[in-house]
Amino acid sequence: MKLRLLLKTTTKKSKEVEIKFNIAPSKHYGFINFINLALKQEIPVTLTFEKIGKSGQRELSKIQGTFLFKSKDEQEIGKLAQEAEEEERKRKKQHQKRTHK
Repeated sequence: MKLRLLLKTTTKKSKEVEIKFNIAPSKHYGFINFINLALKQEIPVTLTFEKIGKSGQRELSKIQGTFLFKSKDEQEIGKLAQEAEEEERKRKKQHQKRTHK
């Protein structure tokens, strides 16, 4: 399964613009749990950026946004969560097999 975060907006001339970020398979389960938490509690989510310099110094960006998740299809989200959970279990099981040989 592949999972991507899509961010969409429109320009002043009403042209749609989007950017896609791949979410690593090891992060699928956590990401879906986060989305489900935000959906169920109906609380706003804050989006911000962290800049990490070459020296490892971290700094929060001055850009920040707040939004609320809305669900198009609750059943689809549940199905996606189950799929991610199963893949996570398989991945952990494979890891255990490799480390115990």
